Amino acid sequence: MSRKKFVSYLLILLTLVMIIDVRYVSSDNNLFEGLITESIEELIGMENNFFQNNYNQESIKAEKNGNLSLEEEFFRENEEIKSFDLTNDFGSIEVQGSQNQEINIDYTLKVHAEEKAAAEEFIQNLEIIYNLDGDNLEISLNQSQTETPDLINVVEIDYKITIPENLKTELRNKYGKLQVQDLKAELNGANRYGSTMINNIEKKVELDLAYGESEIYNLNSTLDLDSAYAENTIKNIKGKFNLESAYGFNKISNLESDLKINSRYGGAEITSTANIVLNSRYTGFTISDVEGEIKANSEYGDFRLNRVEDLDLKLRYSDVEISSLKDYELYNYDLSVEYGNIDANLGGVSYNNQDQLKYQGQQAEYEIQINSKYGDINIK
Repeated sequence: MSRKKFVSYLLILLTLVMIIDVRYVSSDNNLFEGLITESIEELIGMENNFFQNNYNQESIKAEKNGNLSLEEEFFRENEEIKSFDLTNDFGSIEVQGSQNQEINIDYTLKVHAEEKAAAEEFIQNLEIIYNLDGDNLEISLNQSQTETPDLINVVEIDYKITIPENLKTELRNKYGKLQVQDLKAELNGANRYGSTMINNIEKKVELDLAYGESEIYNLNSTLDLDSAYAENTIKNIKGKFNLESAYGFNKISNLESDLKINSRYGGAEITSTANIVLNSRYTGFTISDVEGEIKANSEYGDFRLNRVEDLDLKLRYSDVEISSLKDYELYNYDLSVEYGNIDANLGGVSYNNQDQLKYQGQQAEYEIQINSKYGDINIK
């Protein structure tokens, strides 16, 4: 099957599955939700196997290195430039911020083809070029990476780039690594089917990641992360953090501002944060060392909470375990369950198999409010 036909069929199947997912995930048809998850995973596996089998090292029939440099004189002549833009359909992008007012792009072109002669002829005229569009500097291949002659399958490009640290940066990558560090401007990035590393960014960061792993460290401003089928490790974020997560796992630590999560199908481990707002389905949470309030509206996912302050939890089909409170007398407790049990040990007094529990702490500073249906509450 040709690559173009395969991608067309794949997009049709994904569209049908996503339509069904939107219509049925909001229902109570748990069996169907499981079937949808398996269907999407199978489609991802099909696509991954297709590209791994057809665009591996053996399919590279021609390769060459190149360089594009835009030096200080270029920026003196084009003072209006404020942003840097790059889309890479196949390959990897590494971007490093610099105090120098210049851009240096080292790149490797790899032509995946049916025949060596066709690839060698095709690659001769390929190069990376730039285009000025208002205040935006666009980097691209001089020919399309996707619309290629019949004997040419894919042009894969690996970029290593140094740019001025004050350029707003927008990057879109597929099937490879995305790495960005040491920028003092905003970053908007997207990556599919590859690993992502973001480190030391001063301004707002927006990321759209899927089917891979990411490490996101040392951000001095806000983070908006949209993630699907990904494992993310995030730490040292000074600004607000908004996370949209589906079918993934997130390890989050050292947040100085508020965290907001919308999640379905996955899990999260959260340590050392300020206020947290959660809306989730089929997501399990382990949370500790929170200075502020945890507010949650969740179903089908257990909570393990340690060293927390204020809680306002509305739960369905979720068990809660709370341990290592500062002092039980520092809290007011308002707990209720339907079709579940409350077990609590407060100062050596045990409350077992309760469906309601109210207790006023003698030195209360914090509020624990939990309303649960079809789940247990356990306070150790």
